[in-house]
Amino acid sequence: MTAKTILVVDDKADVRLSLRFLLSNHKYEVLESCSLEEARKMLTTENVDLILLDMNYQLDTTSGEEGLSFLKSLTPNQPSVIAMTAWSSVSLAVKAMQQGACDFFAKPWDNNAVVEMVQKQLALSELGNRKQDSEQSVLNDDVQWHCESMQTLQRQIARIAKTDASVLLRGENGTGKTSIAYYLHQVSGVSGPFVSVNVAAIPETLFESELFGHKKGAFTDAKEHREGRFEAAENGTLFLDEVGSLGFEQQAKLLRVLESNEFERVGENQTRIANCRIICASNADFDALLDQGKFRTDLYFRINPIELIIPPLRERKEDILPLAGHFAQLHCKKYQMPIPVFSESARQALKDYHWPGNVRELSHFIARAVLMSEQEKLEASDFGFKNTSTQDKAPMSLMTLEDAERKLLKMAMAQSDNNVEEAALLLGISKSAIYRRLDKFDIKVK
Repeated sequence: MTAKTILVVDDKADVRLSLRFLLSNHKYEVLESCSLEEARKMLTTENVDLILLDMNYQLDTTSGEEGLSFLKSLTPNQPSVIAMTAWSSVSLAVKAMQQGACDFFAKPWDNNAVVEMVQKQLALSELGNRKQDSEQSVLNDDVQWHCESMQTLQRQIARIAKTDASVLLRGENGTGKTSIAYYLHQVSGVSGPFVSVNVAAIPETLFESELFGHKKGAFTDAKEHREGRFEAAENGTLFLDEVGSLGFEQQAKLLRVLESNEFERVGENQTRIANCRIICASNADFDALLDQGKFRTDLYFRINPIELIIPPLRERKEDILPLAGHFAQLHCKKYQMPIPVFSESARQALKDYHWPGNVRELSHFIARAVLMSEQEKLEASDFGFKNTSTQDKAPMSLMTLEDAERKLLKMAMAQSDNNVEEAALLLGISKSAIYRRLDKFDIKVK
């Protein structure tokens, strides 16, 4: 197996040396950069799997603005970033997570904790979170069509597949909207590629460059010509995930190309023609967004001439065990482990669990079970489900929305043993949203 490459970005030589020794001892290739400018150049020439990024440099000492600026400049297809700072605070961690960092640690650090964090993020990348090619190779198997609602969805897709109509996929977080979009792309028979982009992860300043491309010299870091996602999806499918999160300015730019099929690269006057099918996805409440004036009505009608609803996993009981078997094979192949058998108690536990995080959460629990179980047969206890029966039955008295939010956050953190990622799955929100609320309510993570 090829060693993973980690880029350590810090202006202090002793910090870089310490992390090099630590990570090299765990068989990682380590690259070093003493400045953010040098790090940007290395990302264009080196194959980097993960970045450890110091947040403070020469401009100041404590604000982390330089590190935040670097995070904001990264595009979704670049490596994951773990932030590090000697001035640890929840507020700076929240800002780093908001700008795209996947995790953070404080200096001086605990060696075991850092190695565990690195291993976790690299494993997530291997599972396909940031590698589109590996994701696409298994997307079809991430969709099961056993229950009636999914069979109805499959028939709907068959009816519209050969058309070029835009499609809006609606559903909760983790229901498999990306997998459904890729399935629709495959059965449509188009010759071009499937190009996926999470528009919520694109900084506003890079939105046009990412979608429409840019000309060399169009802005400071535009070192060469670059095609955008619309060009990359030529004769294929462009999948825009989390479209409900777009700001008004971004909505206007997207509307123009959807109405006219025309766009220009940043810094160019040449008008180009977009020739791809558009599939959008979101878990947003568009009725509320439209009523509040936060989403353009004309754009909404452009993206949803056909709207498909992806049901949550708790309403697709017949799909749970087939999906669990698929994920067990997938993760065992990835980690070179024997494929386990599910005991009857394990099968029943999977069917009885309420799956607030849907298919994504199922994959997470199966991965953890196959990695941690010491037996050839998986038991219910291997999944680590928390007993929530008492909580489910206890009535909740009326309270303010803010108090309810605080209570739910505390419940999720307690149920997940203060694991932010699992708490996010339980509440159906992102990790960065968890960190924002922890900061808002001044809840300390032990």
